[in-house]
Amino acid sequence: MGNELTTYQQQAYDYVREQIINLGFKPGEFITDAQITEQLKISRTPVREAFQRLEKEGLLVNEARKGWRVYMLDLEDIRDIFELKIVIEGMLVAKAAACTDKGLRKDLANALADMKASVEANDADLWLQTDIHLHNTLFLMANNERAEQIIKNLNDQWHRLRLGYVALQGRTTTSLAEHEAFTRSVIAGDAKKAEKQMREHLARVRDDLIHLVEKLVMPFSDRGF
Repeated sequence: MGNELTTYQQQAYDYVREQIINLGFKPGEFITDAQITEQLKISRTPVREAFQRLEKEGLLVNEARKGWRVYMLDLEDIRDIFELKIVIEGMLVAKAAACTDKGLRKDLANALADMKASVEANDADLWLQTDIHLHNTLFLMANNERAEQIIKNLNDQWHRLRLGYVALQGRTTTSLAEHEAFTRSVIAGDAKKAEKQMREHLARVRDDLIHLVEKLVMPFSDRGF
């Protein structure tokens, strides 16, 4: 019975998380365990456990006498998220530069080539896929699973803004140049340079994202996004 509950909890967790980060459930929207129970045809216990897990990850907020609300970001949240990303991903890319696994180094070069192809094809969806592949390869090279999990959770928290950000005209071309810079440094084994380039890249993303929100999101929302 215990394993069954765990399986149902994972099912509920995966479903609700996917709905949140891809805007199936909107920011600020309230959801209930009864709602998810009905949609997935499972009992309330694993759904509640999934909600609690998502709350710990910053994707749901439990409000007294109201229920569970999909989290909303503000500009300070973006600054906090990227403050952590800059430090942790800078460290990870430096560790990746010390990786001597020839297979992983080849995978990284191939991931960069795929990213270039996505830009040439002007395919935003493919860009997101290749970006995830490249960063997952860096995670493997850095070999720090706790840091990887922290970054993936932070990325979940700003993912819905990321979709609009990637669609900005010219942004993928600029981002490709930034990715190519730190990737080449990793492949060359230059940890210090790779870390500096990663930090600069993430700082630019943060600044561009804040500008995007201030100009295109905040004028239409006074509660968050």
